[in-house]
Amino acid sequence: MKTKVRLHGMLLASLASSLWSISGISGEILFKEFHFSSDWLVSVRTAVSGILLLMVVIFIEKKSIFKPFKRAEDIIGILLFGIAGIYFVQFTYFRTIELSNVSFATILQFTAPFFIFIYESLKNRKVPSISTVILLLTTILGVVFIATKGNFSNLSGSTDALLIGIASAIMIAFYSIQPKRLLKKYGSITVVGWGMFVGSFVANIIHPFWKIEGDVNFESVIQVVIVVILGTAIAYLIYIASLNYISSSLAGILTAFEPILAAILSVIIFKLNFSPIELLGFLMVFSSIFLLQKKL
Repeated sequence: MKTKVRLHGMLLASLASSLWSISGISGEILFKEFHFSSDWLVSVRTAVSGILLLMVVIFIEKKSIFKPFKRAEDIIGILLFGIAGIYFVQFTYFRTIELSNVSFATILQFTAPFFIFIYESLKNRKVPSISTVILLLTTILGVVFIATKGNFSNLSGSTDALLIGIASAIMIAFYSIQPKRLLKKYGSITVVGWGMFVGSFVANIIHPFWKIEGDVNFESVIQVVIVVILGTAIAYLIYIASLNYISSSLAGILTAFEPILAAILSVIIFKLNFSPIELLGFLMVFSSIFLLQKKL
């Protein structure tokens, strides 16, 4: 019985990871084939997902969504999480895809535990072990291999894509650390729902969702639905459901399928070719981050 329950949770976490990966692929299709912008996509994604998640809290969990707004400290926390933890995570990830490709963006975002580990070491004034330093250096070298394709005198893509991709990983680290107290107090769906909603205000100031730039047709609408609903609100709810059956650490490890699936789908859909040095870089980043996560 326990094995079936565990397997059920693992399948849910893997499904959530797959939906996140497919969402990135759909985002790249929207940018490259239908000429939408990352600014517009983030505006729509955060607004719709925020509303859907808050509706889940009201109608399914039957809780008040306004509890986080009774204390100034919590209000500031929600605002900070919504702007830095939600908006900037979404913006940097999709802008990196727009400037490069989903595989590159996903593997860079996957390095977030690298920055979490650096933060925890500084916070606790703890000197990393030799094995940890080797893992950190392996991560850096892997990213260098991917970004240069072995030609160390020149980046294979744009400098902006690399810098924004690294910023995406840093924002994911912030997303993972900052709201812990709020999550324990009010629940993850409430906090993330409000975070999405707050983030959507920032996104829509920059690019209102009603100012559509891109080719609107049946195919592009389907891709938007995949990004906004399947790849955000539903994927997150599935991931939360998986935590009822397995530990958060195991669920986090299973989300490592996202960069792998993104790479596989990029080869199939976009005919993307990876050089041997890039594949080595992917392997180095994936294995080092996988081992680092166990140390967190």
